[in-house]
Amino acid sequence: MPRTAPRILPPAAASPDGEANRYLLKFKSSLVERWSHTRMTELYEIVDLSVYLWAVDRSEEALAVLRSVTTVITEPPRTRDGTVDYNIWCPVAAANALEARLLRGRGDAAVQFPAARIVGDPGLADNPDFIREQVAVAPEKMAAAAAEVSVKRACHRLSRTLISLLLLAELAAAGHSYAGYYDAAEVTRLLETGRDLLHTRLVAAA
Repeated sequence: MPRTAPRILPPAAASPDGEANRYLLKFKSSLVERWSHTRMTELYEIVDLSVYLWAVDRSEEALAVLRSVTTVITEPPRTRDGTVDYNIWCPVAAANALEARLLRGRGDAAVQFPAARIVGDPGLADNPDFIREQVAVAPEKMAAAAAEVSVKRACHRLSRTLISLLLLAELAAAGHSYAGYYDAAEVTRLLETGRDLLHTRLVAAA
């Protein structure tokens, strides 16, 4: 009989055990049952969890969750025909961006590893209009998310907007040429605004 691949276990920081925040407790309880490094939905939710933890000032836990993925998937996975599997790599790229930001914030030299993966991302495209649009639409997206009655929808929408901005912020931090298409200071300001909005919703849900 063929062997069943061992289940990938989530890190302790993702466990619902002892989680005091009611929303995070519910989110973690669902995610740990579906934890996967091979499905896009779960990978993006792993990044969402990290963003939530970062927003409530639990950066070390956020890093532990991120690194449970980024230390395993260190280069773009390939499909059978040899092309990059962006269903996997896109959420991993997002994880690299937040990891780089958190490591840089604490002065950790290990920031070079996720930073190099961001700069070397084969999915980066020289599309100035698209890149600028990510910044231009962010305020409207965050305002719409903050107005959501549902905590789940609000947090989800804020996280995904922050993910887009984090990638741009890290390109700027790495000195990538694409950062010339937008105002890096504005991206930083938007990140702070979005994080504050997410913090408010998560704390209110506690």
